[in-house]
Amino acid sequence: MSLRLIDLFSGAGGMSLGFCDKQFCGGFETVLAIDNDAAAVKTHGLNFPGRSIKANIEEWLLENEVPQADVVIGGPPCQGFSLLNKKRDGDARRALWEPFIEIAERSGARVFVMENVAELYRSPERQLIEAKAKQHGFQTSAAILNAADYGAPQTRKRTIILGWRGAFNLPTFPP
Repeated sequence: MSLRLIDLFSGAGGMSLGFCDKQFCGGFETVLAIDNDAAAVKTHGLNFPGRSIKANIEEWLLENEVPQADVVIGGPPCQGFSLLNKKRDGDARRALWEPFIEIAERSGARVFVMENVAELYRSPERQLIEAKAKQHGFQTSAAILNAADYGAPQTRKRTIILGWRGAFNLPTFPP
């Protein structure tokens, strides 16, 4: 039995690849992927069987039932946190973590993995994410990781927030 996966802000499926392709983690089945870019959704759908849809995640959540899943993954838009965005205060994209956590809750997922730019780690939103996750029964752990340390061909520092509920030990990030 494969584990069921929801990929939010999925793009073309880079995170899905890590969870679905047997040369990486493997064994996951994508039951839902959501992105607001039509080309990305089409690419995701061609690469990963399952339901890939183009939608505004907030609107989709109001009108649709969330499928059951074991894991929810994704990277809410980073522009609201990026140092390159000089007008990031008040950027509505900074709140798109909220539907992410809502979908993790409604899906019954036991685990979520959220990634974003390093600046999220020191932002007030990180504490809000962790508090909202806790309200839904998730414990969390966060760190800034360099993707180059995990085999990516570039230096790319990212905030990773793991959420889990149930009888799991505190996960540690691999060195």
